[in-house]
Order: sequence, then C-alpha cells, then structure tokens
Amino acid sequence: MTNLAWEAFTTLMVCLGLDFIEFLIPPLMAPLVGDMLDLAGVVFCVFLLRLPGFITLLELIPGVDVLPIFTIAWLVWYLTKKRRDRARMEHELERWR
Repeated sequence: MTNLAWEAFTTLMVCLGLDFIEFLIPPLMAPLVGDMLDLAGVVFCVFLLRLPGFITLLELIPGVDVLPIFTIAWLVWYLTKKRRDRARMEHELERWR
C-alpha cells in the first residue's frame, strides 16, 4: 500500500470527483453544462498538475467523456512525480558519498 501525501490525496479526490460527476449525473452531460464542467476540470488540472494536466484537454473532444481522463492525468502526474522524487533522492545520496 502506498502512503499518499495530502497534496496527492486531495488532487486524486478532486479528479475522481470530476470523473464520477460525469458518469453519475447524466443531466450534467448536456452540451452547455457538461462543457462548462469539463472546462473547469481542465483549468484545475492544468494549474495543479502542470504538464500532465494538459492530458485533460481531451475532455473537450466530443465523445471522449466516457474515459476517466482526469484520473488518468492524475495517475501520470503521480507516477512522474514519484520517479522525479526517487531520482532526486538518488542524486542526493550520491552527493553525500
């Protein structure tokens, strides 16, 4: 089991929430309301997840809403962050040797 930091946990919950809202509340899939929700989610993910957040631009393509794009973007962000942190730790250990 992985221990998530508070930042990672809260962003995961927001991304899961955005994806679940699209699946569980069909009236929000109406063209105007659904697009505004998608746009708000894209802006959130781009600002919070930075580069992996641009994956969420796929939400603006009609018909792609069935995929959990926000959660996929979070997963990409988390894995790259974990890899970056591990490399930084190894570099720091090498420096101390």
